[in-house]
Amino acid sequence: MVATYHRRMATRISPSDRVTTVGQHAGMERSIAISTPLVGSHRLYSSIVSTAPGDKTRIHHHGECETSIYIVSGVARYTWGPTGLESAMDAGAGDFIYIPAGEIHVEANASDAEPLVVVLTRNCPDSHVVYLDGGADAGERPT
Repeated sequence: MVATYHRRMATRISPSDRVTTVGQHAGMERSIAISTPLVGSHRLYSSIVSTAPGDKTRIHHHGECETSIYIVSGVARYTWGPTGLESAMDAGAGDFIYIPAGEIHVEANASDAEPLVVVLTRNCPDSHVVYLDGGADAGERPT
């Protein structure tokens, strides 16, 4: 059941109110809580994202959207730079990651055994993704 929203009112989104979709690839699942269709947000998107062990995103950026990622569990490896691969860092449970608007990057689950679970927030009303590896963009993916 999708939560009914009212403008200018606080809204609680329970786990059963969230919309679950496949993320950027089959090994990624998004449990979307805040988006335009769910609560009427205009500049905010929040979801819980789970990535299967050893899986990773394609090379991409999020256009004009800034991204905040809080790692709930697991170990992530982020790469970024002009091609999305020049620089790298690992991050674990309790860490926050900031991805600036337009930053070309890849997010990977650095574990071969445990899922990576993060809380993702973006200053956009949806999960806008622009791929740079020749594949189809996901900017019009359901939110």
